[in-house]
Amino acid sequence: MIRTPAFIRLTVRNLFVNTDPGTLVFLLGLPALYLLILGTMFVSLISGVSIGTSNISYTLFVAPGIIAIQTFTAGNIGGGMLWSDRRWGMFEQLMTGPFRRTDYLLGIMFLGVILSLGGSLIMIALSYYVTGTFIMTISNTGLVLLTIILATILFSSIFLILSVLVRTMQAYQTITIFLFFVLDFASTAFYPVDSRTPLPLRVFSDINPLSFVSNVLRSAVVGNVTSGTIFYLEVIIALTFIFFFIAVILYRRIKPGT
Repeated sequence: MIRTPAFIRLTVRNLFVNTDPGTLVFLLGLPALYLLILGTMFVSLISGVSIGTSNISYTLFVAPGIIAIQTFTAGNIGGGMLWSDRRWGMFEQLMTGPFRRTDYLLGIMFLGVILSLGGSLIMIALSYYVTGTFIMTISNTGLVLLTIILATILFSSIFLILSVLVRTMQAYQTITIFLFFVLDFASTAFYPVDSRTPLPLRVFSDINPLSFVSNVLRSAVVGNVTSGTIFYLEVIIALTFIFFFIAVILYRRIKPGT
């Protein structure tokens, strides 16, 4: 009899825990609301946005940015789950069962990737419904999937680091809300950043990981993959390895019951 790997069982458990209506609204409803409101109302104010040699509608511009936000949201769910499991003693119970720390970490990461890919596919379908032009080649589709997976691991690692370092729920929620506000709105997810953007915001946007993700996804969707796109992808890969390494180091130092 083939036994299901432990990390898959933990992934299934994590999915059941995180398929409550509140989580689904947070993961799917909010991005969908962004797309429907911004994509249908701002398009009448913004005639078009230049991407490379292409001029696209604002709706098509903002759709990849909202998909990028999806990876950020999914990463937050994974980090929040570790914090909750530690608070309510579930982490200690799981570690005394037939699970290893590696299984738990993989379960968190797989949870984030599944939620991110699922939510992104729904956003892509909704984007196609709104824009009617969301068409990609096979190679660009592969670039989109790779970017979504890497970005989810990156943001999951960032929130795992927070879940290890932050002691109280109030502090964790405050930091999370602050990160959502700053990283979402000081990035290229919702609007282009150019020379007219105030310098402090432009500098922050240039180093904001959500901007890198948005730029790669947008280039793939528009079909304007350039050397700059590859550079952004390389930055995402480097940041993913760095933050994942830090998250693993801190995660290994967690003592059950603390």
